Amino acid sequence: WMTTMVCCAALTACVSTWCVNAVVWHDPVSVRVRDGPVHAVMQGTVRAPVTVADTFEADCRSEARLTRATIDGVDMVTSVDVRLYASGEQCAALARDARYRFSGHLAENEFGGQQVRLTLDDVQGARLASAPPLASRIVAHMQEAFFAATDDLSDQTRVLVPGLTIGVLGSERYTARSGAASDIDATYAGQLEERFRRSGIMHLMAVSGGHFVLVAALVRRLCARLLAHRYVVAVATAGAYLGLSALMFPSDSVTRALIMGCLTAAATAAGRRPQAMSALCWTVVIVIVARPDMAASYGFALSCAAVFGIITCTGAIAARLERFLPAIVAEAVALTVAAQCCTLPVQILMEPAIPLMSVPANLIVSPVVGAATITGLACLLTAWCCPPVGGALAWVAGWGTKVMECCAMWLGGDDRMTLPWADGVTGAVSVLGAEAAIVALVMAVDRLRTDGRRLQARADEWQAMRNRYERIGLWINHTPKVFGSWEDRADHSPDNRGKCPAMRRD
Repeated sequence: WMTTMVCCAALTACVSTWCVNAVVWHDPVSVRVRDGPVHAVMQGTVRAPVTVADTFEADCRSEARLTRATIDGVDMVTSVDVRLYASGEQCAALARDARYRFSGHLAENEFGGQQVRLTLDDVQGARLASAPPLASRIVAHMQEAFFAATDDLSDQTRVLVPGLTIGVLGSERYTARSGAASDIDATYAGQLEERFRRSGIMHLMAVSGGHFVLVAALVRRLCARLLAHRYVVAVATAGAYLGLSALMFPSDSVTRALIMGCLTAAATAAGRRPQAMSALCWTVVIVIVARPDMAASYGFALSCAAVFGIITCTGAIAARLERFLPAIVAEAVALTVAAQCCTLPVQILMEPAIPLMSVPANLIVSPVVGAATITGLACLLTAWCCPPVGGALAWVAGWGTKVMECCAMWLGGDDRMTLPWADGVTGAVSVLGAEAAIVALVMAVDRLRTDGRRLQARADEWQAMRNRYERIGLWINHTPKVFGSWEDRADHSPDNRGKCPAMRRD
């Protein structure tokens, strides 16, 4: 039955992927764009916040889903997702979850997840059709207040605190007030990002399950203090997950953490103990069936692989490390090694290099990550209503990110801190082979140690048995001699001298 379930899930994912790809391939806009760039008038919704563009041809970028398009006088219905680029005043006019009437050029996108690229015209490229919902406006206001709380601080704080808290580096933020990119030193920001990548702690700059775990722990502790029913605990936890995901910048890792957290809350409501592996498997199935394009997402793959490694390997690695290290240090090292080993093949597909200092770097920053994250979230929740408190919390969070910056600059400041590796599928497969060989070697050493202990135990048992038999033999051999010595003493005693043997025996 297990094999049948796996096969059914795989077939369902394949059929879903084929259907989605077929819809995208036959979409009228996709068909027209494959013939070459074209100018069009469109209607659509912006689905992501505006960030600094990754190309010199535009100032900002976002993502949008088109609903209608007019190309060469032909009006057509579409549902294609596009990577949106704009410049100047058009960037300031874009807001998440708002509907617009776009005017610009459509072309095939060579980079990014979307297959179509939309570059807005400089004049009236985006005209507002309907304002975003109230919830989206509240979130946008809170995020702007959060960024404003860090504006008067150092470049390190302005870059890292937003990255640690909401998943976007401060250098990637587009400043709508001035109509230009952020005034953070671009050279410093690029160098800092590269050092984080070399040292193996770049994952701290993306919202992951750690944020949701911290928030869920706070909610459950509060509910336990209030003696709340498990239904209340489940609803409060799910609400905290949904609110946190709404405040974060959208990413594939946030999607994974949100769905997995909601499944865990559902298990709590049902009165069952949450099972992380089951929740992870259901999350992967649900996400890939609902959005097959996530199967090609590096962020989703990295998030799932890290959770899989933490669930399956942390205990075994920690048990072996506790022979040599204190329990707290062994658990921290095991957590890092487990996540690193499972995500390494995916990282090789992204960048053919292995960060050699990942374990010590994560150990150094682990004491401050949780405190800095909680302080950053507190800043996000208070900056919109009390800017001085938000600024103070951002300053405190900046001290935590200062430790991360020093660690990254120290351990990631040299090319020798990374090991070059083969790229592509070949590199990923070779990494898997190397990890399998290391696991086999560790298991063989453990087996030899176990067999050695068994042989030693058996040798000790045989030695103990031999000693027992030797003692019995000595007792048997020496007992007659003892009695014989007693007879000799009796024969030579003064009372028996001169008597016959019969009388002596009597």
